[in-house]
Amino acid sequence: MALRLHVGCGTVYLDGYVNIDVEVPGYSHLASERPDLAGLNRTTVDHYYVREESQATLEHGPGRPQHCVVDRYGRVDALPFEPGTVDEIRSVQVLEHIAYPEVPAVLRYWHSLLKPGGVCHVDVPDFEETARQLLAQPDEASKDWYYRLVYGSQKNPYAFHRSGFSPARLERLLREAGFRDVRHVLNTLHFYPVCIAEGIR
Repeated sequence: MALRLHVGCGTVYLDGYVNIDVEVPGYSHLASERPDLAGLNRTTVDHYYVREESQATLEHGPGRPQHCVVDRYGRVDALPFEPGTVDEIRSVQVLEHIAYPEVPAVLRYWHSLLKPGGVCHVDVPDFEETARQLLAQPDEASKDWYYRLVYGSQKNPYAFHRSGFSPARLERLLREAGFRDVRHVLNTLHFYPVCIAEGIR
């Protein structure tokens, strides 16, 4: 059976994946201990978000308590798996929360975990396109949303954006980490600018 990791899963509990995130008391829970919450967060790759995202849901929340449900606790740079054992790593809106100088090492680490032929799927905000849209706004007040996209919601210590990407930068970083056959993936998940790419070990 293929070993697929959903790294930094947050409130998205993907079927067919080992869902992993950091432990935050009161917010994150093991699926084995809270199957009720896992059921609320459960979804698939083809329907990634249980509830459709919008500017309102990102700014004000979905109107109900949110919980992170995981199969295993772990940090993106210290996952509980041996090198060369993983078939896929999927990371959605996570890598921007890693400090700018640490991103290349995280990608090299993910590369080391994958089997030959394993896939790394990375989805991050598109800083360059967000900046273009910010500068195109007609007044200062309308720019606030774009500043939020750049810097993160900052609603908790994990909600700060610490690195920025463009499609070209993401591709370069994946190649420099050792990935081959890097290709860009069409955005069908988000209503705001993103870069999505996959690389093969």
